[in-house]
Amino acid sequence: MKILIATVVLLILYWLLFLRPRRVDFWETVRRHPDEAYDFFIKRQCWKVFVGSLPVGYDKIVPKEYWAGPNQIRVPKLGGRIIYVFGKLPECEQSQMEFLFK
Repeated sequence: MKILIATVVLLILYWLLFLRPRRVDFWETVRRHPDEAYDFFIKRQCWKVFVGSLPVGYDKIVPKEYWAGPNQIRVPKLGGRIIYVFGKLPECEQSQMEFLFK
């Protein structure tokens, strides 16, 4: 019985690690295409972008109960500057799908 359980566990782990279709990760895609992502973010109201640094009191602008973030991305078209991105919940989730599958 222990051998059967161990075999099932190993098969499940093998499937999870090697065989299942890979999930497309939004932030990984953003980091591979930072210039496109920056343009995408600034054109939509469900994203708040701060260039260079977070302003003092940013938590009043993007309160945690409504906004997810910050995520940092280095943007080549801005001279390699870092941007800080916040997404408004739940609108940003639909927007993520738009960016991934455009």
